[in-house]
Amino acid sequence: MFRSQLMSAFFILFLAQAPVYGVFDQIQLVLTWPPSFCHTKPCKRTPRNFTIHGLWPDDQHVLLNDCDKTYTTISDAREKKELDARWPDLRYTERDAIQLQSFWRYEYNKHGTCCSERYDQEAYFNLAKNLKDKFHLLQILRIQGIIPGKTYPVDKIEEAVKAVTHEYPNLECVGDPYKTLELKEIGICLNPEATKVTPCHRRKTCKPLNKKEISFPQ
Repeated sequence: MFRSQLMSAFFILFLAQAPVYGVFDQIQLVLTWPPSFCHTKPCKRTPRNFTIHGLWPDDQHVLLNDCDKTYTTISDAREKKELDARWPDLRYTERDAIQLQSFWRYEYNKHGTCCSERYDQEAYFNLAKNLKDKFHLLQILRIQGIIPGKTYPVDKIEEAVKAVTHEYPNLECVGDPYKTLELKEIGICLNPEATKVTPCHRRKTCKPLNKKEISFPQ
């Protein structure tokens, strides 16, 4: 009897924590700064502009991942070109990345399928492209006096983004926290309709230990 009740409790807990297909209350645009990314992995190209890492649906109560495996290879030449310009796989040349589509496949299967009831695959990638164009992070930072090749306090970078979005972004850094961390990614969270920036459910920031500033490398 006790064993049966215990199994039932575990089953209920599993269901509560499992990804719920199509149910999300926030979506996060995650943009990568290529020079920092390419300090951690070998790259075939290093654009000097932010590129898309992903568009991640989220739920306040459960982390949404791997809701399905339904990526369909993109065949339209113009669509592939436009997507690669904003969402390149930096590990490959443009030609190889477009042919393989491994980065797009991975991100869509892991994240895009968790919002597919609202955004099918085409709508998902179109939304990512439109949001990337809307939030021109390099320009936003430059207007606030933040340019590549220098170091800045974490809060100055956060405030620069917040001046435009009206909410704090997520930040991710790479490197040794006892030395100078490098800004790697900035995440902007929005409502499911992607019409309004909202506070991120799982707030992330960079935490340098010995220095108050982080590097925004060229």
